[in-house]
Amino acid sequence: MKKPEAFESSPFKYEADDSPGFLLWRVIALWQRKLAGIFGEFGITQTQFAILASLRWFELQQEPPTQVRLVEHAKIDKMTLSKAIRKLEANGYVLREPSVSDTRAIRIRFTDGGRQLIHQAILAVERADDEFFSCLTEQQLISFKTLGISLIAGNSP
Repeated sequence: MKKPEAFESSPFKYEADDSPGFLLWRVIALWQRKLAGIFGEFGITQTQFAILASLRWFELQQEPPTQVRLVEHAKIDKMTLSKAIRKLEANGYVLREPSVSDTRAIRIRFTDGGRQLIHQAILAVERADDEFFSCLTEQQLISFKTLGISLIAGNSP
């Protein structure tokens, strides 16, 4: 279909779906809406979930769980991460303490309640993942993940 004349000199794409950024925005909006309900049930935000899930990943990988590592892994800016960790600490899910190996670093660790919460939340998010992406074939899902990884790698500082 030919572009209408009004769009010839316009900075806008003819079809909204011609814009990869707008498509990404729409997918993110749908995904965040799905997750908001889940996180509301657990009394945490999406940022707090990302921090707790990253912290659990560090435990499984036996990597040091410092605030700096959490910033790098979760791609959350330092100030936002620091505020979220203070809130998680106030809610009794994590503890902050000086690192034994690096006195400049702050180590983050789970409380028993925090570990239990993230275990349940991860299971709920994995179910949501399965539901949300079930409209894709296995090959499409592989392509989606590959493209996502490429976009992250190509746009990370």
